[in-house]
Amino acid sequence: MELSIFTSGITYLNCRSMIPGRTYHGLIYLFLVIACLGLLSCRHEIVNSDNFPEICFEREVLPVFRNSCGITGCHAGNGDINYDLTDYLGISHSVVSGKPYESPVYRAIIAKTGENRMPPDRPLDLESRVVIRLWIEQGARLTSCPDTTSQPPGYVNPRACFSRDILPVLVSGCAMTGCHDAVTHEGDYIFSGYSTTLNAVTPGNPAESKLYNVITAPDGEDRMPPAPLARLTSAQIDSIAAWIRYGALDEYCGEICDTLSPVTFSGTIWPVIKTFCTGCHSGTVPGGNVRLEDYTTVSVVAGNGILMDALRGNGVPKMPPAGSLSTCRIRQFELWINDGYLDN
Repeated sequence: MELSIFTSGITYLNCRSMIPGRTYHGLIYLFLVIACLGLLSCRHEIVNSDNFPEICFEREVLPVFRNSCGITGCHAGNGDINYDLTDYLGISHSVVSGKPYESPVYRAIIAKTGENRMPPDRPLDLESRVVIRLWIEQGARLTSCPDTTSQPPGYVNPRACFSRDILPVLVSGCAMTGCHDAVTHEGDYIFSGYSTTLNAVTPGNPAESKLYNVITAPDGEDRMPPAPLARLTSAQIDSIAAWIRYGALDEYCGEICDTLSPVTFSGTIWPVIKTFCTGCHSGTVPGGNVRLEDYTTVSVVAGNGILMDALRGNGVPKMPPAGSLSTCRIRQFELWINDGYLDN
């Protein structure tokens, strides 16, 4: 958990130029403080709500309560225990506006042990506790969420974003022929699109999500991708966990793509190959008998023209199969190859 939070903080730092003034500083402040607190194993989260942008109830608070508390037998209403924690009205009855430490629900989620702790089997993660406390301190309002389906030109979503960060990893490592593509759908799971991926996800709760459990499973039948394919990297697993924890949304992503600065293999080409291609084109039986595991193997298809033909769909199946790279990304590959496809 601490690693995931720290990784999220670094993501916000890398995208600082894309986040306006107060929002940026608040986000940096929250995630750096959370990271430090997590590493020190502190129980209480001291983050000043005055320096943090308004928490969105529907997107950031409600999914935590619904997936961890508002479940049958606990706080789902219909005669269940005490409070109904499945909607704003019910949750508002368990909080004292502006005073988290006087709010029954917050006291329950920070309790160490005992029958009053919520959830009873495990504590909420540090990030969720901080968000709930900030929301209460800000007045526990039914706040509206900004539209994330479209953003102004140049906007880059700093969070783990489905179409940009999650789907390429799933298609490369999971949605392949014989596994979880639309034709095979092994175990009735398909990871080639947003709506079908949600069948293996419990928004707000990675631990209860089939997808997260299989990508973190030990070696064996349940591990995904299965051997002999390589495991997902820790960074990819952290991104998937962060995406689920935030609500498994299908947000507008945006991308940073520069064709004016020098295009290098290590800084530009390899990160794209690793995200979109290596899952299929590695291991003992690489897709199409094409290996894309390092500079040496990539340089082979760069030199013989196969790489650009695949990216453009010239006489061969267009790659990646989840959808073509942007025109800007393809141009970067072209520039790198025209410059001699150097190991730089």
